[in-house]
Amino acid sequence: MPSREKIMVLVDTSDADRTLLKFLEIIATTNETKEIHFFNSISEMKIPDEVLKEFPEIKEKSIAERESKIRVLAKSILSKKLMDIIHIHIKEGAPSKAILKFVEKNDIDLIMMGRHKNFIGGGVLSNRLARRAACSLFIIPEGVEPSTHLLHVPCDFSDHSKGAMQEAIKVARKYKDVKIICQNVYTVPGGYHYSGKTYEEFAEVMKSNAERDYKRFMSEIDHEGVSLEVVYSLDTNDNPVTDIIDFAHDNQPGAIFIGVKGRTSTTALFIGSRAEQLIQYNNDIPMMVVRPKGKNAGLLDLIREI
Repeated sequence: MPSREKIMVLVDTSDADRTLLKFLEIIATTNETKEIHFFNSISEMKIPDEVLKEFPEIKEKSIAERESKIRVLAKSILSKKLMDIIHIHIKEGAPSKAILKFVEKNDIDLIMMGRHKNFIGGGVLSNRLARRAACSLFIIPEGVEPSTHLLHVPCDFSDHSKGAMQEAIKVARKYKDVKIICQNVYTVPGGYHYSGKTYEEFAEVMKSNAERDYKRFMSEIDHEGVSLEVVYSLDTNDNPVTDIIDFAHDNQPGAIFIGVKGRTSTTALFIGSRAEQLIQYNNDIPMMVVRPKGKNAGLLDLIREI
């Protein structure tokens, strides 16, 4: 996976953490990671003053127990080399605010988070982090085994698609026998009939245009020595996201790479509707949400948006 010096792993002490740690072992071992921060957010412990007077150590002991549980699990999966660079943080309160503050303060390169098997739609926290965090986000479904045999890059030939492709190429160069599939979903515009062509004929026009765009797109990216295939998918239901998800389910890539815009004061709440939908509806394939590091709004603006 892409080189990351500082990785933040969002753990919740559930079975999903085991999957996260398997991926972490591969990512961190391969890329000489310098810091690993386990971050666990717990609900605010609203304990009456009278109870605290009687049991003054209840909060501290609860947090210490949680930290110990995380450390024991990590030790059962991670190498000693990685255990030497882990730091465990237990925070009370709203998770998104605490995570974003931590990312900003500690200059995090990558956030890793799990997705539970019984997850049903929504993706509130993952979408919030994808919108606002000043780094990339790796979402890993529970129970998935790490694999780099095939990487899937949905591509509209934009600048943020370029970032996703470059990240996928970095992965391909670190591992053996990796293939990248670039998928472009093209559509036939509503007014096609004014051209005098049939739907099928105009679809060929749009595909030819996409083929030219792909050649221009890849001419600006160093991909020498990388196994790469392009696939063109005609969108027939006015929802390109379903074409992307269907393709992923049919081909079972090790990860989907999607690019999102850099965070600025004008793009703070916009990562692209397709990216948001993919985060919402993809429940079973790892997804790397690629954002140029450091392109974020000021921390105060960022917190106000939540």
